[in-house]
Amino acid sequence: MSAPVRYLAGLTGRLRRHQGGAMIVELVIMLPLLLWCFTATWVFFDAYRTKAVNARAAYTIGDTLSRETGYVTPDYLLSLKTLQDFLVDGRPTRLRVSVVGYDALLDRYTVRWSIPTGTGLELLDGTALEDMRDRLPEIPGGEIVTLVESWIDYTPLFDVGLAPFTFEEMAVTRPRFAGQLCTNLTALAGAATAIC
Repeated sequence: MSAPVRYLAGLTGRLRRHQGGAMIVELVIMLPLLLWCFTATWVFFDAYRTKAVNARAAYTIGDTLSRETGYVTPDYLLSLKTLQDFLVDGRPTRLRVSVVGYDALLDRYTVRWSIPTGTGLELLDGTALEDMRDRLPEIPGGEIVTLVESWIDYTPLFDVGLAPFTFEEMAVTRPRFAGQLCTNLTALAGAATAIC
C-alpha cells in the first residue's frame, strides 16, 4: 500500500472515530422526546390507576349495600359518599344508588328507588334505565338488585394529548341478608315511610 493511500485510510479512520460534539447534538434532539415519553407514560398510568380506584370504590359501596338489612337513609348515603371521596384520593366524584327490579312478564327493568349524591345528577328513571339495559346483567323475574353508579372527573396533570374526561363505573349487587333494600328519606326511619 502506498503512502498516500495509507495516509487517506488513516485519516478516514480518525474521522470515523472522532465523535466530539455528537453527544450534545443527540441530547438536544432526544431529551425533549424522552421527557415527553416519560410524562405521557406517567399520565396514562395515572389515568388507568384512577379508573381502577373508581371501580374499587363502586364495588366497595355496592358490597356494603348488599350486606345492609336496615333502611338506607340520606345520612347513610352521605357516609357512603364520604367513603367514596376517601377511596378516590379527593378527586371530584358523584354517586347514585338505585334499587332496580326486573319484570319478566313485561320484559323490562323497573326503578324501585334512586338517590343521587353529588352535583349534576338526577334520579334514575325508567327511560334512563332502559337506555343502559345492555349494560345490566340478566336478572331473574321478580328479583331486585342494587345499582351503584360512580363517576370521577379526571384531569391529566400534564398536557400530553389527553383531554379531561369522566370515568364512570357501574356495580350491580344482590342483597345478601335481606330480600330487598329499602330507603327511608325521613329522620325517623320506620316501615310507614319506607320505600322498597
